[in-house]
Amino acid sequence: MKGRELPELAKTALEKCHAAIECGDRAEAKKQAQAIWDEWRPLHDLYVDMSGLFCTFIRDKLGEKAVEEVWRYIGEQLWRPLLEQMKQTGSTELLVIVYAQFLRAHGHRFTVVEDDEKTSFIMHFCASGGMLMRDGKNEDSQRSPINIAVMQTKADWTFNQPISSYCVHSALWMDIMPREWGWDVFESSFGRQFDEQGQPIDAPCIASIYKKPRS
Repeated sequence: MKGRELPELAKTALEKCHAAIECGDRAEAKKQAQAIWDEWRPLHDLYVDMSGLFCTFIRDKLGEKAVEEVWRYIGEQLWRPLLEQMKQTGSTELLVIVYAQFLRAHGHRFTVVEDDEKTSFIMHFCASGGMLMRDGKNEDSQRSPINIAVMQTKADWTFNQPISSYCVHSALWMDIMPREWGWDVFESSFGRQFDEQGQPIDAPCIASIYKKPRS
């Protein structure tokens, strides 16, 4: 194809960071290290919006039960094989490490507390479902043009309260389905994190990973 090449636009922030390190340019290296994160964030948030809107379409066409079913399907296909690999190690130590990695990658702000029985992840800001509440993207808010379905069904897969259709996978994957698969090591609870105006409140989501299966 004819035209002038623009190689700079194809360089990743990681490549630029490595180049800055090699040149000893500390300021540029720090700038590009931040850019590695900043480049990912809009894409991550778009994927969260997309997932929520997929669920909204499913809810509107097939009903709320179908939202549970689609998250169960994805969990069986993607999450279960990962859990089975970690289960084979004979402990939940790797699961704790991987779960923390997932939360960091999402951009969650969280505290980790360990006792003799379990490791608990206290999510003060969930950068996925919490982000939707903060930005008013769920249909129970009027602060955004995006309206993601809020489940009204009271069941274990909705934490028995109205929650974003996106958050349904948390109840299923981080509690219910691992127990059904014979590895009862999760216990999760839902917290709104933000009020109706998008202001932070002391209502975190909590996910605990038990050191020994409970059954």
